[in-house]
Amino acid sequence: MKKSLLHCLLILFAIPSLAHSEEPTDVLEKTVTLGIGILKNPQYQVAGKKEEQRELLCDTAGRVFDFREFSRRVLASKWQSFTAEQRDEFVDVFAEFLCKYYITRLQEGYKDEKVIYLSQHLVGSRIALVRVNVLWKGVEVPVEVRMLKRNFTWKVYDLVILGISGVMNYRAQFHALFRNETPSEVIGRIRQRIKEEERRG
Repeated sequence: MKKSLLHCLLILFAIPSLAHSEEPTDVLEKTVTLGIGILKNPQYQVAGKKEEQRELLCDTAGRVFDFREFSRRVLASKWQSFTAEQRDEFVDVFAEFLCKYYITRLQEGYKDEKVIYLSQHLVGSRIALVRVNVLWKGVEVPVEVRMLKRNFTWKVYDLVILGISGVMNYRAQFHALFRNETPSEVIGRIRQRIKEEERRG
């Protein structure tokens, strides 16, 4: 996936609605508005405020993006080779890496992109596929936002950009690592990537 597309898609990760009766698209539209508000808030445009903004964006991402479901689908059959403790650790460090990597680049690259809501399709009572176009530099980029209903709240568990699934993209990367590395070593690799991002910032 192109980094520039992921920049604008991360505005989808914000605070979910508390209303139980809202449709997935309603929840998504509200979260996009809230995410854009954080990005455009003048108080975060001054020196020394980017870290605070990043923490707020990461916090809101964690409330609407189901990192555990994303991680479980990314690992697929490898999920069973992790102990319960390793699963929890993997979810935590993978979520931290995703937030620090993508949200930092979102902060750097956001240029007033727009999201156009097209349709939603319910698969049973718990899965929703929401189609949007992201207007990026005058071009409409098709995105499918996959959402799961848990405890009356809709959460994002995958993004499909130009036909490429985030779950499938990372699954291929991790399964390549598992040819030579144990779950503990893979977790350690993610921790190292987090340190690299911290040094970059």
